[in-house]
This record gives sequence, C-alpha cells and structure tokens, in this order.
Amino acid sequence: MTSPVNVTAITVGLRAPAARVRIRQYIPSLASQGILVREYIPFFHESCGLPSPFKALSQIRGVVASRRTDLTWIGRELVRGYITFEPFLKRPCVMDVDDAIWMDRPFGWFALPRIAHRMDAIVAGNAYLADWFSRYCRAVHVLPTAIDLDRYCKRPDSTLYSKERFTIGWTGLASNYKFLELIETPLLCFLNGHSNAELLLVAERPWRPKYIPAHRIRFVPWSPQTEATSLQDMSVGVMPLPDNEWTRGKCGFKMLQYMAVGIPVVVSPVGMNKEVLAKGQVGLAATTDDEWYQALETLHADQALQVRMGDTARQVIEQHFSAAVVAGSLASLFRSLMSK
Repeated sequence: MTSPVNVTAITVGLRAPAARVRIRQYIPSLASQGILVREYIPFFHESCGLPSPFKALSQIRGVVASRRTDLTWIGRELVRGYITFEPFLKRPCVMDVDDAIWMDRPFGWFALPRIAHRMDAIVAGNAYLADWFSRYCRAVHVLPTAIDLDRYCKRPDSTLYSKERFTIGWTGLASNYKFLELIETPLLCFLNGHSNAELLLVAERPWRPKYIPAHRIRFVPWSPQTEATSLQDMSVGVMPLPDNEWTRGKCGFKMLQYMAVGIPVVVSPVGMNKEVLAKGQVGLAATTDDEWYQALETLHADQALQVRMGDTARQVIEQHFSAAVVAGSLASLFRSLMSK
C-alpha cells in the first residue's frame, strides 16, 4: 500500500480566486489518492492594504507547518511583489502560477526569478507562463485551471434557449470591470437593437457603465454558494481582454465557467482563450467592436448554433478541464517529487 503524502499548502487568501480554484478545490480529490493537504490561509488578505511586513508575518504559521510535512505547495509568491519566507519552506516545494506574477509591483521582476530558482517544480496554468518560468526552474508543468463538474451542472436546453430573453453574461471580480468597459459600445448597440436582450453581471458589487442604462443590466451578488448556479441564467458568456503581457498570462477561468454550464462564449482570442477555442466549436472570437456586435448578433439569430456550441463547450470541459482529471495529475507530480 502506498504511504500517504502530507502537504502544507500556503495560499494568499480565503476568497482569492487562485487559492480557490488552483489549490483548495483539489484537496478532497487529492485526499482520496493519498495526498493529504492542509491549507494555511493568512490572517490578512493580500489586498487588505496593510504594509507588506504584516502580510509576510501572517504567513508564518504556514511556513513553520511546512517544516513538519513531506511537501510544500504555495499559490504564487507569499507576498505579492516580494521574496519573503520562500527560502525557508520545506522542500520539495511546488509553486502554482496562474498569472504573469513577475509583473507584480514593486519587485516582482526581481523576486520571481529567485523564488522560481528555489522551487523543485512549478505548475503553470498555461504555456505562456510555463515558457517564462522555464528560464528559472527546470521542472515546469502545464496544468490548466479546472472546473468542478459536480458544482457546475449543464443547463437544460429547455430553459437555455428562449426567444423571450437573450442574456449576455459576465462574471468576475469587480476590479476587472475595466475589461468589460472595452466592449461597452458594442454591448450598448446590441442592447438598443434587441428589446429582449439584457446584460447579467455576477460580481461582488454592481458596475457603473458610462452609457448602458441601468434597467438593461441585471446584477447578481457573487457568493461561493451561487457562483455556479448564477451562470445558468445566461444565454452567452463574454470575456473581453486587451492583448498585453499581463493578459496573455490569464488562464481563461471565466471562459471555462461559462462552458461548464453548456453555454456558448464570445471571447477575446488572447492567451489561454485562444488555446481553448482551438479545442472545438465552443463559441466565437472577437477583437473589434464590429466583431463583438456581429458575434452576439449571430448567436441571437441562431438558436441551433447556440445549442451546438453549448454542447461542445461542455464536452471540452469534461475532456480537458475536469477538476478530477487535474487532481490526478497533481497527485502524480507530488508522488514523483517524493520519490527523488
């Protein structure tokens, strides 16, 4: 019988998306495979506004606990933009990365190469991130952000495709409304031309657009309990992004969430989004205002296309982005490190 592996996981916050979807969601599946993970969450969230020394001190529990376990697993650097206690973590040590964190201020460009050099393995959310970190760590593994299919259920076709209402959906942190602003003009044009259309936003606070009237927007407060079910009210999910060094490191989680409930997507073909689009006819790519408007028009006019793309989207998630499958890959990685 294979002996269990005890893992200390150190994350950056209770509600931090990276902690929830890149580490915490795998803990039950890993336990069933003999990988026993205990997560240590800092007292102070990384965005709380306290000076960085206090944020570093709040990670000491996890650092000390790592000395008593078999393996350490950290979600990005311990304090954004700094190297702090990483040299004191118990090895083997694995760092998970799902953003271009070398751009973190103030010293990410200096800290991340040094942290990566001390890692026994790095798990990167996409090939772009893996390529950057491969300069500093010889063991870089690409594992995509995954979806828990027990939580994200496919929406029944009977309720998804309705002529009475066409719902354009967006979910994410309110701090990322800046990306939604990129397509406010084509959204406004589309809403003005279709009386049965609405914009549904799922976030921690409402959006204040410049031009779109408030009565055309439905807001649903985000919560862990309703995160998955709120997406089932959408006809199509959108994920606009600019094309730059930071966004190329994005791992497409919004896109994957939409696809998991079986709805088509319209996304900017940037970073991981482009890789996911290549796996099947799951939606449409859009770059210009005209392309965004036309993509929404195409889906609005063709319910059969919505059905086909939504079905394919769910199948792609099941085949490539299932949390159970990714947890198996993590378990294999952890055991391989213990055998060295």
